[in-house]
Amino acid sequence: MKNLVLVLSILFAIAVLNPQIYSQKKDHSKSKEFRTNLKDQLNLSEEQEKKIEALKLSHEEVLIKFRTDLELKELEIRKLKSSEKFSRSAMINLTKEISAIKNDMALARLNHQMDVYDLLDESQRKIWLDKQEQFGHIKHKMKNKMRERRDW
Repeated sequence: MKNLVLVLSILFAIAVLNPQIYSQKKDHSKSKEFRTNLKDQLNLSEEQEKKIEALKLSHEEVLIKFRTDLELKELEIRKLKSSEKFSRSAMINLTKEISAIKNDMALARLNHQMDVYDLLDESQRKIWLDKQEQFGHIKHKMKNKMRERRDW
């Protein structure tokens, strides 16, 4: 039970503190290049590619629903702030609902990644893990650069 609470707390913190959740979508050519290179290096079979594409589409569908719910909750907050019935309890409840949606989004992303990982064979899993670690370092470096720019 303690492990579950710890894992959920970490995922919640990642969801709340991750600036990419809040940023606008851009054409991330390096990210696309990374995925293309990874796909080539994994040497996926046609069956694996089809299954991964199906997983990707279903994941996108889930994320669209989450984003819609999130936007609606944020709209509710704006409405509440502009109304005369502005109360602490209503704001706290809406904030908790928004946090729950973001947490669900993080869990959906993790589940999607693990579903893809489960489709890979042993040699592909090793490549996947190496590349994920490498990409994590790139994201960390980018975050640090953004912090440096902000702090000057």
